[in-house]
Amino acid sequence: MDSKGKCEHVEAGTLEKTLYKSKLLRFDIRNQHHVRLLKRSFGTEDCLSPLGLGVLSEEEYECQKKQRKASHPSSATTMSNSSGHKGRSPLANVSNHAQASNNLPPAGTVQNVSNDASLRKFMSLVNEERFFLYRKRNTKMFFGEDHFGKLSDEMLLHIFRCLPKKALIRCSQVSKRFNRVSLDETLWTRLDLSCRSLRDGALGRVISRGTVILRLAQAHVSHPVFQPGSVDHSFETKLSFMDLSMCSIDHGTLFELLSRCRSLRKLSLENVPVNTECCREIASNVNLEALNLTMCEGLDSYNVTLMMKRLTKLHSLNISWTQLSRSSVDSLVTHVTPSLLRLNIAGCRTSMTDDGLDKLINRCPDLLELDLSDCAQLSSTAMTTVCKLKKLEYLSLSRCYNINVTSYLQLSELEPLQFLDVFGLLTEPAVAMLQTSFPGVGINKFMHSSVARPTVGTRRTSIWGLRTRD
Repeated sequence: MDSKGKCEHVEAGTLEKTLYKSKLLRFDIRNQHHVRLLKRSFGTEDCLSPLGLGVLSEEEYECQKKQRKASHPSSATTMSNSSGHKGRSPLANVSNHAQASNNLPPAGTVQNVSNDASLRKFMSLVNEERFFLYRKRNTKMFFGEDHFGKLSDEMLLHIFRCLPKKALIRCSQVSKRFNRVSLDETLWTRLDLSCRSLRDGALGRVISRGTVILRLAQAHVSHPVFQPGSVDHSFETKLSFMDLSMCSIDHGTLFELLSRCRSLRKLSLENVPVNTECCREIASNVNLEALNLTMCEGLDSYNVTLMMKRLTKLHSLNISWTQLSRSSVDSLVTHVTPSLLRLNIAGCRTSMTDDGLDKLINRCPDLLELDLSDCAQLSSTAMTTVCKLKKLEYLSLSRCYNINVTSYLQLSELEPLQFLDVFGLLTEPAVAMLQTSFPGVGINKFMHSSVARPTVGTRRTSIWGLRTRD
């Protein structure tokens, strides 16, 4: 023990055991920290990582030895013939050759190493022919310089904006920094997942990044939307425009998705079955402006009332071909918001009557578009009622067979009228005569209504006029 009382011991048996291992270890005996770690765990690989030590197998060592002798023959001869500590590199190596271990103390004896000088003397017993210099390879020579590391996060974000979503996901796996930048909300504002099959939890991971515009037309969404524990109970998405037209999704999954949405402005659920829980979540989006429920199943009188009472900012509603009963139609025309501008209620063959139409027009006098196609119970009296809409620009009465052809002439009172669709009612000569009576009105120009629909015609990269792809 020295005066500090912190001297440690190294067993020669442990050292001898290490010498016979098939590896070469490097350490710097000038570094006090290296010496302490060497004394504490010599003979193991525990101290290699903090010291930055390298390990060479015997074959690698012999290969380096031959290369060193071939490139510097005079230096190798001088080193092998020298003795003592003069000219010897302070980088010492321990080998597993018997020649090196013959001069070691016998096993079981304890060597007291009190300072660096004694440790240097102790290690000089190793054959100097086994000494070599081992350097860690320079990664820049193999991988090149990291140019992205010189860029700021703002520049990196600008580059990521030019990448498609699939490439962006791959970039997020490169490094922690790339992952952090790739999760920025501005990169996930628009998302088109139409015709995709989404596994459980996949949709939740994506929309939790701040998606605002989402297209899921004809997609398949698995349950659950959010993995348990992935988001807080109070978490709400930033979705404002969502297209779920003809999406394969069950009631429970749809309810989970809608329960996280409170900022929706436009929503399409065309040909998607709903229930009371889903309708209640739809009604919770009080700022909803456009709602497309074409061919939805499960809309009864209670569900219609529930939505119409709360959606007071609705200006476009498509509730066509939903098999509404007469009580459901009555709930619609009674509770729909008076600010409604566009309505498609086509397909009510037996439930829409002249009285129901009169209630609707009295409640919504500012309608600009009205589609009453296939409402077969309407009679010629309905034409007098329609003429009350002084702002009407589009009217569809296709396949309303109980309306007399001559009653269409009453529509001349509607000066704002621009388009009139009467498919399946008039022959070509009758259509030509009607066109003569209304020179400024387009007759039979639109086969399908566009009220509240997210996509019109061949446009499939935008919903409600907003791009879904960057």
